[in-house]
Amino acid sequence: MATEERAPALDQLDRALLRVTARADTSAARARQLRWVVGELRRALVQEGFPAEARASLAALLSAEPTRRYLELARCGRLRTRAVAGAGISTTASMRVRMDCLEILARAGSVPVELPERPAMPELKTPVGARQRSLLLNWLGEHADRAGADAGRIRLFALIGVVLDTGARAGELCAMRLEDLGPDERTVTIVRHPQARTVNPAVTEILPLSGPTRAALRRWLDVRADLVWPLRGEVAAVWVSVRGNHSGIPDEDGNSRPRPAGMPLMPRGLARAYTRTVVRLNVDMVGRPGWEPLPYRLEQLRRAIDAAPIAADAAAT
Repeated sequence: MATEERAPALDQLDRALLRVTARADTSAARARQLRWVVGELRRALVQEGFPAEARASLAALLSAEPTRRYLELARCGRLRTRAVAGAGISTTASMRVRMDCLEILARAGSVPVELPERPAMPELKTPVGARQRSLLLNWLGEHADRAGADAGRIRLFALIGVVLDTGARAGELCAMRLEDLGPDERTVTIVRHPQARTVNPAVTEILPLSGPTRAALRRWLDVRADLVWPLRGEVAAVWVSVRGNHSGIPDEDGNSRPRPAGMPLMPRGLARAYTRTVVRLNVDMVGRPGWEPLPYRLEQLRRAIDAAPIAADAAAT
């Protein structure tokens, strides 16, 4: 490990990472991606058969053969720090993110980077249709105030309502704070982080919320208040966990530290919670005229929405 720390390539890589993450126009999501790639590069350097000359400098590390080998190891899942179910092969989207980050780090380090051809993204799946969205909104309205509903289902009703009204991504939903909700939950402020090969500036939008969404959101906020109360009100996130889970960070004995219910949802946790609850929701909707099962990925629902923001002065009235 001492040899790894002395490698000039890693010293220069760390400086490039610090330089780009310190910039005001680097989003938190992009910073996490950059740290993830830097961590993988560190692990790649100590893999058997990785080009030894890559240790000499950042330019050497980002030359053709080391980057090809790094991307191959990453694609096969050999640089993961945790075991995953299945084959562990990285998605096309993940590989494109890695290549984007390599380009950003190279620019920050003022060195060239030699990358293979970017893999083409698969065709996008069909978004959820208007008829299905209408049925879903009616379902939200019917169930928003139903007594005894499961907390996870109440959260899903409100979350889907916000997505149908705003087209928000998982990361944008997780960034929502209570102060982003307008008076009587009639509007919500969403900070957009456009996805692109370069770091685009964030765009703040104020969007109206429909009646069914407001009803579902108020029901969720009541449940949320009970969940965060033991935490003494220190959680400002709109979307929080409904049950305890693991933080994934081991303590001194190697055990994962438990996280109580009421903690802010992260994008990956939100996506998992969405999929779990949609499975149950689809069962509930079986036999309803015109219903087609809701897709298990939030992206297919989000892409069906073309939300129009409203002016700030109109939102205040």
